[in-house]
Amino acid sequence: MASSINEISLGMAWIESIRSVLDNGDLHFDEDVSILELRLGLAVTITNPRVVDPVIERWGDSSVVSRMQKKFTRNSRMDDRPFTYGELIYSKNGVNQFEWMLERIRKKPETKSATISLISEGDCSQNLPCLVCLDAKRRGNAVDLHFFFRSQNIFGRQYANLIALAELQRSMASELSCEIGSISGYISSPHIYDYDIENAKKLVAGISFENVDQFYNKGPQSIRNGYK
Repeated sequence: MASSINEISLGMAWIESIRSVLDNGDLHFDEDVSILELRLGLAVTITNPRVVDPVIERWGDSSVVSRMQKKFTRNSRMDDRPFTYGELIYSKNGVNQFEWMLERIRKKPETKSATISLISEGDCSQNLPCLVCLDAKRRGNAVDLHFFFRSQNIFGRQYANLIALAELQRSMASELSCEIGSISGYISSPHIYDYDIENAKKLVAGISFENVDQFYNKGPQSIRNGYK
């Protein structure tokens, strides 16, 4: 059975996701780097997502947050990335999928089909999006956002992913003139890299440390070789 997390805030969901991987993860590998991974995945629900989160402000790497926000921005392009989430959400194959979701909800507020994919059929690229599906639902006077990640670096990236998704949800709520609901979803491969294990243990124990992202110099060989 998949593990599950139900928390009020983005930051608390991040801490509990880390705890779940540390407590229940199995040894696996990403290329030449060992990881702890929840084989059966992780379901996450955040009932009161807010972009400004004191836990993330204290324990996260602000440069990772800034980079992730840029990756989700409309018309964003990055020289060291084969794609950005902004491109996939706002201009995938010439389609603005964000507006497409909003239009589905405007035309039919109770719709169950405001759902988009961020992977193109038959894509054989080495680097595929970790976030592969988004779904929005208006229930009552609030918009809920659902996600599916095929893979997520829980310690190093989850907190930044959640902030970017909360910002996307806030934009949806503004466009639809409704309230912000919950964020929830499923991660197929929630994992923590070996080089982050000690800091992950410190975080869940509340022990101070300096969180400096190490993914590009200690991550898998393809990353270390410059494929970012």
